Amino acid sequence: MSEPRRRLSPDDRRNELLALGAEVFGQRPYDDVRIDEIAERAGVSRALMYHYFPDKRAFFAAVVRAESERLFEATNTPPRPGQSLFDQLREGVLAYLRYDEENPYGAWATYVGMGRHDPVLRGIEDVDNERQANRVLARIRAAAGVELDSKVERDLRIRVYGWLAFTFEMCRQHVLEPSIDVDQVAEACAHALLDVIRRLPGIPADFAERTVVDGPTRRLGA
Repeated sequence: MSEPRRRLSPDDRRNELLALGAEVFGQRPYDDVRIDEIAERAGVSRALMYHYFPDKRAFFAAVVRAESERLFEATNTPPRPGQSLFDQLREGVLAYLRYDEENPYGAWATYVGMGRHDPVLRGIEDVDNERQANRVLARIRAAAGVELDSKVERDLRIRVYGWLAFTFEMCRQHVLEPSIDVDQVAEACAHALLDVIRRLPGIPADFAERTVVDGPTRRLGA
C-alpha cells in the first residue's frame, strides 16, 4: 500500500525519491526494479515520477550521482596542523568506510552503478575520480613541500587514479564482508599509496624518505 502523499517542495520531493531509489537499488538488481514501484512507495503518481526522471535509466543515474556527491562530502577530512600524510590518507579511507556502514543501501547502489558500462554512469565515475584524485594530489603536494616536476605530476596522477581503484575495491570488499577490520583496510590503503609515491621516479629524495612508515601503526613524520 502506498503512503499518503505529503506536500513537499520540488527539491525535497526529488531528494526523497533519490533516497528511496538508493534503498531499492541497493537491495535488488537493477532489472528487478520498476519505476512504478518507486512511485507507489513514495506515494506519488506515475506521472510525477516521470516528471522528475524520464525513465529508469535516468533515475538510476541520478541515484548514483547523488550518492557519489554524498560520499565525496563524507570523505572530505581536512588535514589538521602537523598531521602526517599517512594519517590524512588513513582518515580519508576510514571516512569512506564509515559512510558505507551508515548508508549500506546507497553505498551498494553506487558500487553497482560504477560497475556498469553505461556511458552516463561512466561519466559520473570519471568526474568523481577526478575530484578525488585532485584532493589526494593536493595533500601530496603539501606534504612534499616543493613544486613537483611536470612529468612527476603526470606520473603521480596516473598512480593516484590506480590507487583510487584499489581503495574502491577494498571498501567494496568490506561491504561484502563487514567482519573485515576497518583499521586494517585503512592502513593497508594508506601504506599502498605511500609505497607508490616512494617508488615514483623523480620524486624528491627527502620526500621519498619521509614516506617510510615502520609498522602498521607508526606515523609518517611531517
